[in-house]
Amino acid sequence: MKTVVRETPARRSLPRPDGAISYLEWGDDDPGKTPIHFAHANGFNGMTYAPLLSTLADEFHVRAWDARGHGETTLPADPAKHRNWYVYRDDLIAMAEDFAKTTGRKIILAGHSMGGAASVMAAAARPDLVRGLVLIDPVMIPSSARAIMRISRLIGMGGNPLADGAEKRRAIFPDRQTMVERYTGRGAFRTWPRDFVEDYVTGGTKVLEDGQVELLCAPAWEAANFRAQGHNIAKSVRNLHVPFALLHAEHGSTCRPPFPMLLKRRDPKAHVAQVPGSTHFLPMEFPKLVAEEIRAFRDRLEAEER
Repeated sequence: MKTVVRETPARRSLPRPDGAISYLEWGDDDPGKTPIHFAHANGFNGMTYAPLLSTLADEFHVRAWDARGHGETTLPADPAKHRNWYVYRDDLIAMAEDFAKTTGRKIILAGHSMGGAASVMAAAARPDLVRGLVLIDPVMIPSSARAIMRISRLIGMGGNPLADGAEKRRAIFPDRQTMVERYTGRGAFRTWPRDFVEDYVTGGTKVLEDGQVELLCAPAWEAANFRAQGHNIAKSVRNLHVPFALLHAEHGSTCRPPFPMLLKRRDPKAHVAQVPGSTHFLPMEFPKLVAEEIRAFRDRLEAEER
C-alpha cells in the first residue's frame, strides 16, 4: 500500500493597509497546478483543515487563510463594531486578487460554513477573479429566521445559543496537549478525528509568557460572528455567475432550504449533494469525500473549458 507523506505548509502573509492576512500554502512548486483557496469556519483557522488540504497538494496549488480575528491574521477585529460578513468578502477579494496575480489565472474558491458564505459573496462581487466554487455546508439561513433571532434578542428571549455558548468558551489552557485532550470526542469536536483537533489547536492558539496557551480567535469575536447577520446572502446567490459544487450536511446543516435549490438554479450542471450521516463538521468527518469533490469539480471545469 502506498504511504502518503503529509506535506507541511508554508506560512505566508499578505500585507493590508491595517494589518496582514496570514495564510498557509501547499503545492506552489508547479505553475501548472490548479489554484484553490480554502476559507475556514467561524472560530477555526486554516491549519484546522490541514489533514484534508495537504492531500490535494500533488495536484493543486492550495492557499488557506486565517480570516480576520482568527489564527495569525492581524487585521482589526472589534466585536462591538461587527455587524455583517461583508468584511470577510472584501478580505477574500484581496486574497483572490493576489492569488490570481501570482498564478496568472482565475482561482477556485472553496469554503466551509462561514468560509463558504464568504466565498459566495466574493465570487458574486468579483467573478473576474473566480473560476468556480466548492461549498461545504455554507452558512445560508433564510432572512425570516435571522429576523426572528433579532426580535427574540430585543424582547429578552435570547435567540442565538451559538453566540451565547461561544462567549462562555474557555480561552486559556495550561498547554496545547491539555486542550487536545479536553476537546477530543466532546462537544463540537465529538465527531472529529484527533489529527483535525490537533491541527485546530496548533493553528488557533498562541503561547503566553507563562507557558500557558490562549485561543487566537477570542470568544467575543467568535460570538460576534454568530450574531453579525446583517449581510444579504440571498442577494449574492442571485448575483452568482460562476460554476459551483455543493455538499451539505444531513444533520444540523447551516445550508437551509430554499438555498440548495436556489443555488442549483444558478448552475443547473452543479453537483449538489447531501452527505448521509454527516453533520455540519462534514470536512472533518468525510475529508476523502471532500477531496474527491474538489478534484471532480476541477475535472468538470477543465472539460467545459476545452
